[in-house]
Amino acid sequence: AFGSSPSYTIDGPYIDGISITQGSPRQHIWSYVVGVYDNGDCPECRCPCSSTGSGTASSPSFVGEDYYCDTGNPNSNYEGIVYPDRLWDGSGVSCVSGSTCCDNPDQPWFRKKLATPSTDNIEVRWCADEPRSNEFTATRQVELFIKTNEI
Repeated sequence: AFGSSPSYTIDGPYIDGISITQGSPRQHIWSYVVGVYDNGDCPECRCPCSSTGSGTASSPSFVGEDYYCDTGNPNSNYEGIVYPDRLWDGSGVSCVSGSTCCDNPDQPWFRKKLATPSTDNIEVRWCADEPRSNEFTATRQVELFIKTNEI
């Protein structure tokens, strides 16, 4: 989920998952975060919104609440396989009693109004703090819909 190292910044692998930012320097728009599991003994591997969220690494201040976090792993250990549960779809392993991971009915969609209008490029990055052979966010499709306000 969220890296617990203080050296993790918006320019590095602060999550396992997908980071959406804009501009230079980067400004956070949204993060799709992958938790290793929901009930294992590694606090920084769990989603902060999970039912076992106490002691987990919280989201960095530059992320705030602008993220979805989910896991497809129903086990308490990590097996290095691709789990069949789709992430960020409002159902599955993370959506249990006591969890707030699936409270937004719009998942996987998000809406965010930027603080100021911008013509900066939007960047989508796949982040991981370990080699791809160990951490890989399998992705089938990414769609971004941008609504502009005409002046």
